Amino acid sequence: MTHHSNSSDSLFPLRKWIEREALNDQISGQPIAGFGDAKEKRDMILRKTIIAYGMTELLAHSRAHHSIAPSPSVCEQFSLDNFAIRFSFSDVAEAAAGASGQYYLPGWKDITGVDMISPPISMNILEPSYLCDNDGGDVEDQIVGRYLEVEFPIFPDADGTAFAVSQSEEDVRCHSLGIILYELFSHIAPLPDEGRAGVKKCSIKEDGPTTQLNNDFSRESAHQRKKTKLSDYTAFVTKENTFGHQAVEESQETPCSAFQRTPYFPLIELRFPSSVCLLIRNLLECQSDNDNRPDDAYDSLETVSKDLHLLLLDPNRFLFDRKPTPENGYIQLMYRKHKLYGRENEVSKMTDAFCRVSGGKSEAFFIGGFSGSGKSRLVNSLTARVDVSDGYVITHKFDQISKERPLLEIILVFNDLCLLVRKKRSQHDLLAIFNELMEVFGADFSMLAQLLPNIEAISPNLDRSNHAKEVGDRMNFRSVCFILQRFMRVVSTKSHPVMLFLDDIQWCDDSALSLIEGIICGGSSCLFFVGSYRSNEVRDNHALFSLIDGLNSSGVPTTKMSLEGLTPDDLNTMISDAMCMFPRICENLSDIVFQKTKGNPFFVLEFLRSLVDGALLEYSAKKRRWIWDEDRISAMDVMGNVLALLSSKMSGLSESTQQFLKVASCFGIRMKESVVEYLSKSPEYSSIQSGLEHAIAEGFMIKVETSDFKFVHDKVREAAYILIPDSEKNEFHYGLGMTLYLITNGSDVDDIIFSIADQVKYGIDHSLVQSPELRLDLAKLNQMAGIKAAECSDHSTARSYLNVALSLLPTDHWKSHYDRSLRLCFLLAKSAYSCGDVEKAHVILKEILNNAHCLMDKLDAYHLVVLIMYDKEATEEAYTTVRDVLTQLGETIPNVFSLQETKVMTETTSKMLSSISEESLLGMEEMEGKSQFLLKFYSSISVVALVYKPDMVPYFSCRMVQLTMQHGKCKHSLLGFVQYAAVGCGHNTVTVIQEFCRIGKLAMNVLKHFDSRADIVSRLYLIYYAFVASYSEQIQSSVNNLHRGFECGMASGDTSSGFLNAIHNIRISLNAGIDLPTIFKKIEYFLEVMKSHGNSLAMTHLSLHRNTISILIGKTCNDYTEVQNSALKFPASLYHKAVRAFWIGHSERCHHFFEKFDGGGKINDSWGSRHQRNFYVLYYGLNALKIIRRTSPHKMKAVPRSALKALKIFAGCSRWNFQNKVHLLEAGIFSHEGRNAEAKASYAAAITSARSSRFIHEQGLACEMAGFHYKKIGDYISARAFFVQAKECYAQWGSDVKVDSITNQLEILQTPSA
Repeated sequence: MTHHSNSSDSLFPLRKWIEREALNDQISGQPIAGFGDAKEKRDMILRKTIIAYGMTELLAHSRAHHSIAPSPSVCEQFSLDNFAIRFSFSDVAEAAAGASGQYYLPGWKDITGVDMISPPISMNILEPSYLCDNDGGDVEDQIVGRYLEVEFPIFPDADGTAFAVSQSEEDVRCHSLGIILYELFSHIAPLPDEGRAGVKKCSIKEDGPTTQLNNDFSRESAHQRKKTKLSDYTAFVTKENTFGHQAVEESQETPCSAFQRTPYFPLIELRFPSSVCLLIRNLLECQSDNDNRPDDAYDSLETVSKDLHLLLLDPNRFLFDRKPTPENGYIQLMYRKHKLYGRENEVSKMTDAFCRVSGGKSEAFFIGGFSGSGKSRLVNSLTARVDVSDGYVITHKFDQISKERPLLEIILVFNDLCLLVRKKRSQHDLLAIFNELMEVFGADFSMLAQLLPNIEAISPNLDRSNHAKEVGDRMNFRSVCFILQRFMRVVSTKSHPVMLFLDDIQWCDDSALSLIEGIICGGSSCLFFVGSYRSNEVRDNHALFSLIDGLNSSGVPTTKMSLEGLTPDDLNTMISDAMCMFPRICENLSDIVFQKTKGNPFFVLEFLRSLVDGALLEYSAKKRRWIWDEDRISAMDVMGNVLALLSSKMSGLSESTQQFLKVASCFGIRMKESVVEYLSKSPEYSSIQSGLEHAIAEGFMIKVETSDFKFVHDKVREAAYILIPDSEKNEFHYGLGMTLYLITNGSDVDDIIFSIADQVKYGIDHSLVQSPELRLDLAKLNQMAGIKAAECSDHSTARSYLNVALSLLPTDHWKSHYDRSLRLCFLLAKSAYSCGDVEKAHVILKEILNNAHCLMDKLDAYHLVVLIMYDKEATEEAYTTVRDVLTQLGETIPNVFSLQETKVMTETTSKMLSSISEESLLGMEEMEGKSQFLLKFYSSISVVALVYKPDMVPYFSCRMVQLTMQHGKCKHSLLGFVQYAAVGCGHNTVTVIQEFCRIGKLAMNVLKHFDSRADIVSRLYLIYYAFVASYSEQIQSSVNNLHRGFECGMASGDTSSGFLNAIHNIRISLNAGIDLPTIFKKIEYFLEVMKSHGNSLAMTHLSLHRNTISILIGKTCNDYTEVQNSALKFPASLYHKAVRAFWIGHSERCHHFFEKFDGGGKINDSWGSRHQRNFYVLYYGLNALKIIRRTSPHKMKAVPRSALKALKIFAGCSRWNFQNKVHLLEAGIFSHEGRNAEAKASYAAAITSARSSRFIHEQGLACEMAGFHYKKIGDYISARAFFVQAKECYAQWGSDVKVDSITNQLEILQTPSA
């Protein structure tokens, strides 16, 4: 705090200062206390108010002096001669008059304290340093208010408590203070008898619109007073330049007797601010007896001090009188637009939550309360803080009209976020964001571009032609959620957090709130979600509470808050601020308003406006303050409902304004400018533009952004909607819609098509549409709206519009409107499927299949039917259906396909591809018509066959390649090429495997040249990176790309492929030596996603991996041979048992499970088994060596050499992935055969190669085996060194089980026997 040192301050008697100031006024020709706009006059008022504040604080504080010193008389203490002022410079006392005869007086900022002479008390006036004003600027800038504080010295003998006085004594003190403040401000001393010109003893009161002396004045003296010039009073009180001091001395009365019988000229007529006049008048009224004592008379000096402090805190509002507004010449209520009353605690909680979000967390904040309780204003108070932290604020307000499409509106909010990012970030930042998005989304970036078209704002150079819109069969709600999750992970960061505010979420449906939950719980960081809702309009079973429970169960910090009405004190402060009057004066009015509104802030504002409109609250120009009629206001019946006030006000507006308000209310809280423009072209709504202007002028609407108009509050919209009688609402909506439809028919109305369809729907739902021709036209309109919604990925809204469209067709529509029926039913089936209602989709698809005229018209429906069957795990039925379709298309599908047939067909196809290159494939013509459908259905049957008939996959793959070579390419050709490569990579020669890898890589390189590819990316990544890339690329890259394949599948809706990518991502992560805790964490994430989709099959397979990782880490002590019952039927359970047994060291069990897995069923002959076997062949061979060393079974002696032969083939294709395995198995064989020198070299090579390829687990395994080898030959020092290395590797891998095992070996080496 700033403190002005007393040593440098100048002390100046208060009376002398008043004399000089009055003299300056007289010399300058200005009237005493004249109040204009001049800076010196405003400064003078501020100086005197500061002094008055200091004097009042001194007088109030002097009570504590009573107990340690004799109390002076009231007359002695309450005198201007008893006070002195301190200033912040030293030469004021010696300042002489200048050439003009005026004295220099310090400014109001220079006053540092006030001293009292008797009793001797000093008071310092302080101001917090962060609130001190800087010098300079214009007049208005300098009068900004001062948050002054007072500081008193500590009395050595005082106990710090105030001396108790009676109310009558306090009244005398207040009245006496009024006398000296009157003289302080007016420069007029109390008039002695000879100077009163016949004026009798009086007091001041307000009577009517003007301030007058009371009835003790005669009419003659009052008339004489009105004629008296101000200069006459000036001449009297400035006699001998003593300003009344000499006049008092000439009187034979004592000062006390003069005070008791002194009349006062009304300060209001001296043009002092009305607040000062009121304050002094209420002080002088304290002399009245209890029966006649006005209610506004002060009750204590502390209350006076509080009012004076308020004048200084905001002088423009409370001290100086306001001027009429230039627009209408009236004084209006002066609301503090950005102040929240009584919400300090709520603001603090919300700010704290956002600060936590800025630190890297995501949080949710829910605010309930009645409409008008200030929920939106509370949230908006935080937006400035978000801007300061360089974050983004995205908001949306739902309403009852738009509740049919909340999911679409949420997507549009995130679309707007793209524009906000562009606005707030530099070009360098935008490029970095775009590159990160491309890294995250990769091949499925087109899905993001489809969902959020404004993504091009982040990268203006983005080629839209490469990211054309795709409305895939599988794009659904979960796809939208997954895309937005990944988008938010990039955009929302610690340095740029995102605040998402959704207002009135009671109008949201389950899908919209589920989307929000998915985004918040899906790994988005630094996202602060705020949702507000009307607590009186939601039931206990509303989806909102499920959202809150879901967030809590997911560990997202969630705060729930309820806003009530303002307290009486806060409401009084609000009204005091609006009327620029002391809170104590407004208290009675505030009590009435509270009773009427229950403190609801919006209701309060509208109620006050209604009082002004009804002249029950008005500004008095003569009194220069607001006055009101308490009795009439108390008698008002507002029914506790703000709607009644608003509707009453609206009903008095012009017809054109009412018409506009009715129209606007039909479109919800916002209305597009284009709607106004279209409607204004019709005769019925020709005056709508004028109505809009008047609605804005009346404060009912505002313009937002560049093309929308918005109601200032949802209650205003509701009030406007009430203007339409209930019996006419449907027809009114329908009329609006038809007007827009007829005016825009044939035009591009993409931006308002939902608005038109929504309005027309009211007529459709209530049978207002009878004309067959019109019904067909409106069916087309709703079909267009449905397609538009589907393009925006809101399939729920699309389904609603398409249902309306179908209902408008005649009952015989399959006969009378075949093409439209076929198109519409298929669109509806796709929307139902994307919404998760597969049963409804299946019913519609059966209708298509029953009514379609030919096979070509049925193909799209068949394809979607197969997807539904596959998703329902009805693989046999799906396989049979696709095979039947392919048969109808002229294909011959064998029931079985042997290994020999596979070999022959593969060789034939290989010859066709021997010379193919990336350039020649791209140069092929595009496949059309029937051939493209053939590839599409072969692609479908291949997916089903992977699960149902894996031995048929080679046939389908080869056939897809052959059709491509014969008829040209399409995106499904790439699937055929990659599947063909996967089948071929199971061969046993290096050159053959390399050729198949070339074909697979070629297809992956060509992928980027297809615009519409998102629906096949996940499957391509699955097949290539799970079965092909391991023979040609570093296996770690397959881990990353399989994760991307998972994300692509989830984004496109191909969840089956997505989950298979996840399962193989975990499998290959284990093979690649990724540390076990990281793998475990990924498994937990994948399982959570699978659980949300209800995919039990994928969860079963992934749970096998989870249990294997848990055993290796040491998280579980369960028997490693145990698996869940649901997994027993899968051969993969045997593979996991074998792997667990190998790492634990149970050789016989490991061999048993490997043998059973490899030869226990059809998988032994499948192409997929070869890939699985290729990655466990090392463990199979090493495990066999262990058994041979112990039991030497003859049948197992060939296993290690056979395994080594296979590994060498694979190493010929990829040294990175397999060379360390070759070295390690060779070392094991050499060790077993006693070829110690060769074993030593091979172990060293295995360790080096594993380290080079980052296979930490196999590096540890090589060190462990080397340790056993050296222990066997008696080199315990080397053995110990290798065991130590093994332990370090296993610790880095994260396997406590292996660390414990090696620790045990080290302990054995330390024993004497060792």
